Amino acid sequence: MIILKALKRASMQACVFALVAGSSVAALAQDKVSFTASTLSLFNMPVYVADVMGYFAEQKIAPEITVLKTGGSTALAAVLGGNANVYIGAPSSALSAASRGVDAIVFGSVVNEVTIDLVMRKEVAEQAGLTDQTPTADRFRALKGKKIGVTGSGSVSHQVVQYALRSVGLDPERDATIVFVGGLEELRAALPRLDATVSASPLTEDFVRSGAYLMASGPAGSYEALKGMPTLVLVGTKRWVSAVPERTTRLLAAIASAQRDIHDPQARIKARDLVHAKYFPQLEKSLFDAAWDTITPGIPTNPAMPADAMRRNIDFLREFSDQKYSVDPDKVYTNAYLPKS
Repeated sequence: MIILKALKRASMQACVFALVAGSSVAALAQDKVSFTASTLSLFNMPVYVADVMGYFAEQKIAPEITVLKTGGSTALAAVLGGNANVYIGAPSSALSAASRGVDAIVFGSVVNEVTIDLVMRKEVAEQAGLTDQTPTADRFRALKGKKIGVTGSGSVSHQVVQYALRSVGLDPERDATIVFVGGLEELRAALPRLDATVSASPLTEDFVRSGAYLMASGPAGSYEALKGMPTLVLVGTKRWVSAVPERTTRLLAAIASAQRDIHDPQARIKARDLVHAKYFPQLEKSLFDAAWDTITPGIPTNPAMPADAMRRNIDFLREFSDQKYSVDPDKVYTNAYLPKS
């Protein structure tokens, strides 16, 4: 009897060991995927949601998200050099790399609207008679003769301001004064000396809460000709993306689940609170929640790249930047790895 009990104990211990060993093997079976970005931004929301809601884990993906504050070119270079796997950034980065013959491919969309907003000082907006009911074109016309802050020459913010002015027949060089200020925090400090400035969530919500007038919301589609144009995408090397195709598909399946949650009335609340707790605990919760609501319309419901996505980006850049691309836009992105359902 004693021997039988001992055998049972040994058998149970063996089973427990097998289960522990099995779980360790399962954990080791996860594919580590390293993401790079130039900033910890709310616009990276789908990636953060896929993490906190467990969708990466569900797809056997172990994410590592690194912010390289030295800029987007450094973050992209880490991917192109093989030191990271996926860059979360602008389509122009992939277009620029591809134009130089570098192995780069866009394989998923993160944000399908312009991320830049425009705000005007309260007293300037009141003098111009602007209200919530003022049509967008009239708001842009009110920029004539005004001093407008952007982050830097040739930056996306600079390009968007040029677009806004030209869309109503104004000349960016003659009809307004564009001031190169620096980063978003520098823009916050500079606003009292400006008439209007570019912004982005959550700084936009902070400006508006302080009384500034919201002229245009990028995520809400205020820039008519740019509506639905992907501005934040997933970039990898063709080599890495195609090396294990089902891994890329699993990664996109996790992103797709996150994007669905962001638009789901119930799941979005849980996702929002978990992202705040893990990634933005230093940001005032009410401000974070307001920014989350602002950004949500710009998030697609799946990571598929629209057929004209890269072509529209090229056309925009050709008009509002010094960068000229000779690359075939249809060869710089792929939807080949999207999940079936």
